[in-house]
Amino acid sequence: MMIFKRWFAPKWQHKDAAVRQQAIAGLNVDAQHKEILHELAFNDGHEAVRRAALEKLNEFSLWWQASKQDNAERLKQYAESQLVQMVLENRISAPLKRQFIEECHRSSILEKLALTEADADIRFSLIMRLKKTELLVANLQQDLLSLEQKRQLLALITDQKQLEKLSKQLAEPLASELKLQLQQLQQAKDKPVQVRKVINLLLAKLNAVRERGDLTQMQQKWQQYQQEWDAAQSDLALLDDAAELTQKFNKIKLLTEAVWAPMVKEQQQQQAQQQKLAALKQQQQQLETELQALQQELAQLMSEGRLDETDPLAAKATSLLQQLSQSDLAAAVKTNLQKAITAFERQLQQLPAQAEQLFKLTRLLADWSAATIPTDAAQFQHIEAKYQQWQQEWNKGRKTLGAMLPDSLAEAQQQLNAQWQAVMTGFAGQADKNLKSVRSKLAEFRRLYEAGRYKVLFGLFKGIQQSFAELTPAQQQQLTKDYQAAEQQLQQLNELQNYIATPRKQELVAQMQALAEATDVEAPERAEQVKLARATWQTLGRADEAVEQELNQAFNLACEQAFAPCRDYFAAQDEQRKQNAVIKQQILADLTALLDQPLDKGFDSQLTALQKSWRESGPTESALYKELAAQFKTLVDTLKGRVRALHEQNLADKQQLVEKAQQLLTLSVDEAVAGAKKLQQDWKQIGFSGKTDQQLWSQFRLICDQVFANKTAVKQQQDQQWAEQQQQAETQFSEVAAQCAQATTAAELHTAQGALKALDLPIKSVLSQQKQQLLAEVQQKLDTLEQSAFNASYQQLFDALAQTDVTAEAIPTRFREDFAKGNESQLTRAQLTTAIELISGKDCVAADKAQVQLQLLSDKHNSGKSLTVDALLKRWLSFGAVKSEEQGLVQRLKAVFA
Repeated sequence: MMIFKRWFAPKWQHKDAAVRQQAIAGLNVDAQHKEILHELAFNDGHEAVRRAALEKLNEFSLWWQASKQDNAERLKQYAESQLVQMVLENRISAPLKRQFIEECHRSSILEKLALTEADADIRFSLIMRLKKTELLVANLQQDLLSLEQKRQLLALITDQKQLEKLSKQLAEPLASELKLQLQQLQQAKDKPVQVRKVINLLLAKLNAVRERGDLTQMQQKWQQYQQEWDAAQSDLALLDDAAELTQKFNKIKLLTEAVWAPMVKEQQQQQAQQQKLAALKQQQQQLETELQALQQELAQLMSEGRLDETDPLAAKATSLLQQLSQSDLAAAVKTNLQKAITAFERQLQQLPAQAEQLFKLTRLLADWSAATIPTDAAQFQHIEAKYQQWQQEWNKGRKTLGAMLPDSLAEAQQQLNAQWQAVMTGFAGQADKNLKSVRSKLAEFRRLYEAGRYKVLFGLFKGIQQSFAELTPAQQQQLTKDYQAAEQQLQQLNELQNYIATPRKQELVAQMQALAEATDVEAPERAEQVKLARATWQTLGRADEAVEQELNQAFNLACEQAFAPCRDYFAAQDEQRKQNAVIKQQILADLTALLDQPLDKGFDSQLTALQKSWRESGPTESALYKELAAQFKTLVDTLKGRVRALHEQNLADKQQLVEKAQQLLTLSVDEAVAGAKKLQQDWKQIGFSGKTDQQLWSQFRLICDQVFANKTAVKQQQDQQWAEQQQQAETQFSEVAAQCAQATTAAELHTAQGALKALDLPIKSVLSQQKQQLLAEVQQKLDTLEQSAFNASYQQLFDALAQTDVTAEAIPTRFREDFAKGNESQLTRAQLTTAIELISGKDCVAADKAQVQLQLLSDKHNSGKSLTVDALLKRWLSFGAVKSEEQGLVQRLKAVFA
């Protein structure tokens, strides 16, 4: 009955865990089998069975329960991964997901959810719960969360470097808000330093105020700095030593007040003295004003002829003298005022004489007004003396009257004098100019006469005669002596000229007549001799009157005859000048065409060649040459201006390249080298830049040489470092290689392998290849040792099984789990031995060979899997210790695993 029970029991209740695991695949997730699967998932003793049942059920709540209750750590982790997967893929309801998140305390799960959850509110709650910087940064750069949620996340980040990095990565408006926040943070960070600088500077200013000299200025500065100090009190609280700084301010204040105390007292005394002086000044001004009023009143009475009303003025003058004597004015001031008052009293006593003088001045102005203002030089000469007389009489009368002169009369004279003076000054200036001109000409006449330059004296004296006649009689009287001397000298020169000029002119006539008859004189020389002869003739002056006209006619005829052969020559010269003009006009046309050409490398050479052609084009008719030369100059200046503008632009571009090259020295070597190569290419694209081109090139090249020199130095340093590292690596590799070669045990090989892996060797070097090769050799040795140990474990097992009372502790560790389990029910130990022999391919002579083969085929058909030697051996060991009658089975196995 037990046999049938064993054969017909459900496979999910089979003793073999593998069978139970396979049976789960045939169960359905329904009411009939769900309870069985649930039982297997939480109560089966084998981890693989529980996992298979959970996978079959695949319910979130069951995975959750397994992740918390299962005793196998590996299954817990697997259940946890399934939970996360289901949550991430939204295969559960939102309430269940929220409940799971609230009850989950595994930060690793929550972090995964925080990175992948699609619901913004759930993800936000997860991030706020975890508050990890990595999560905050990652979610700030994604678009799932709202702007307000991102602001709350941003508020949790306090690392300034991280904030600066985010300010460059986040989108608007968060980026601008973050930049503003960083700016405020930096300002708040820098503010104490700035406040300290301001406070220290303010204290220094306050301390230095008392040394400025002027008390008023010092007090004004102190008041200004005091206001600044009061305004800085709110910021002063930011400093740790605010109390100490306040104490320092109070100390400076007390010290300043102590220093200023005597100065303040002295200032008060000076102010009292100044007030006293101001009062005296005011008293002086009042007396002077009263005296001036008396003088004006007297002048008014005199102008109106009311001399009988001047008696009260004398009483007022006496009163002023009494006030002056009772005042505290200085003695010098009193004396001056007393003199002025006394002079006023004297004027009162002299009133009749002054009235007579006033009448004369009034009559003078009447006569002056009646006179006619001159309009030409003759009228000026006639009225000048009278005008001078009026001026003298007026000045004399004004001096006599002094302050008694009426203002109306003085104003009338000023207006009248202004009308006359404008005209008289002009005529007087012209007369003086004529006088100076004649005097200068007479002086020039004397100088030329003394220098022997007689010829020009004749024309000069004609001008002197004309100018002398235009002078006034008084002016002629001044120059009469010099004029008569010049006239006598000129008369003597006339007589001497006639004596010298006659034979010289006769000689020149003979020379020209001889030149006219000569045939061996070239045209240019002939023309030059004629020209020289005419110039000499002009310098000889007049000959004797009897022969002057005859000599002139003879000389002109001889010159014409002498010059006649030159006409053909100069006609040819004129033709050549015309040809030269055509050449010049063509050059101008070429220059005009050059205006439209681009400023390339051939432009300068073309311009230079045209300038040279112009210089070599020969002479041209003077008027035409001036016209053509002006055009040539304009065109050349325009073209040179274009070239100069190009040179200036090239100069600016090259200077900019020099500045950029200078900035390369602050960059890394690789960036600097790349930049220098780029700048050199740019330099080649820029043309000539004028006189400073070579200098700029030298400067630019020097900087580039420095950049490449830095590259070379870095390369040499890197090569040296690489050589040192290579040498060090070779030494370390040799030591580790020796260690690997000497290692014989697995522990030694593992140690050597770890040391070899830890070596930091240059990539793509021979040592790196040798390292990989040596690692392969070490691994091969380890595999060999492990295989040897694995094979040896079989022999150790069989040696231990030779003892009938062997226990699990006596056999190798890898076999202990399956030893004496007693769970084998299908085959006996002898049958398992036969099965091992059959599967391993060894010769098998057992009697049950056919039965075992049939059983193996049946198992393979049921399970769908092929059995292995190791699996059969584990089932073989489940029977426990080997009995003495079973020792033969051990020997058979020993032969299989030998």
